[in-house]
Amino acid sequence: MKLKPLLQQVLEIRGVKSAALVDADGLVLEGVSAEGTDLSFVGGAIASSLASTKTLAGLLGEGRVTQTTIEYENGPVLMTPLEAEGKEYVAVLTLDGANSLGRVRFQLRKLLPELVQAVSH
Repeated sequence: MKLKPLLQQVLEIRGVKSAALVDADGLVLEGVSAEGTDLSFVGGAIASSLASTKTLAGLLGEGRVTQTTIEYENGPVLMTPLEAEGKEYVAVLTLDGANSLGRVRFQLRKLLPELVQAVSH
């Protein structure tokens, strides 16, 4: 399945305002938004956030990071690192509020294998 239709499925999860897939260098491969928001700004912020998260995980020695959430006044941003064919990616979702976080995390897990497969081809 292509990447954009998968991200559209993520966008249909109640509470998700936007969804994007970003590579480790900060390039936005694809993004969708319920509000028509330009997601090009996400790349640079995500690349630096991913590096910081990895550094923190290494310092804490608690294993690999599976998700990171940053809460902003306009709602949380959920970042999920993915690996496909030796390359790193991050699924980035903006949410309407913290109360949606549990539901979104649960439903996103179901789509992660398909996202990995979409960037592998």
